[in-house]
Amino acid sequence: MSNPFRYWRACAWGGPILLVVTIIFWGILGRNIPPYAANLTAQEFADQFRPVATQIRIGMTVTVSFSVLYLVWGLAITKVMETIERDNNVLSTLQIWGAGFTTIIFVVPCAIWLTATFRAATLDPAVLQVIFDMGWMLFDLAYSLTTLQMIAIGICFLNDKREVPLFPKWLAWFSIWVGFMFICECLNPFFKGGAFSRSGILNYWIEFTLFFLFMLIISIYLLKAITRLEQEHAASKG
Repeated sequence: MSNPFRYWRACAWGGPILLVVTIIFWGILGRNIPPYAANLTAQEFADQFRPVATQIRIGMTVTVSFSVLYLVWGLAITKVMETIERDNNVLSTLQIWGAGFTTIIFVVPCAIWLTATFRAATLDPAVLQVIFDMGWMLFDLAYSLTTLQMIAIGICFLNDKREVPLFPKWLAWFSIWVGFMFICECLNPFFKGGAFSRSGILNYWIEFTLFFLFMLIISIYLLKAITRLEQEHAASKG
């Protein structure tokens, strides 16, 4: 029997794998849980950054290497979305483009932070800090690329006409809400401390927790949806 869902599940697992890699290598080993505060002086930053530069280099190298899994995960979401859209694939196309661009936002800032570690011992503290700042500005301010993905997912699954939708309506609304919440990142360049800074309660702890929850919950329901679609396909073939 032909299997039109071949590889979907493998792609869907890309999300949970990347989530674990991100927490361990980007977050813990890469010293981004939490990130260095923007209100440190250049010398204070350098004094904290230089002793762990090798550790951060390892974390960023692994994160960059695994970042492609975000696109792979996005493809699995697109394939499930296409079963809802049928003859109109606008939302699933927006989703995969959003996932693709978000992959770049995983790669490029991590490469910038990796660059900061490469000559951390010899770079002037002010230059070292600016390189680190640049990575965070790009990482946070490119939020709209991921927002595009999240809103497309939400709208698509709100339009699921099944008696029991593949994704529950609350999850569709959650995806849209998280996407809109990221607009708070626009305040990041104007604050070196407080809730709106890159390490603040809103623009870091709340926003990033929501993003990790988004990846986790979407992955759970994505795998369930693939199982259900496989079962429906097998039943239709008798």
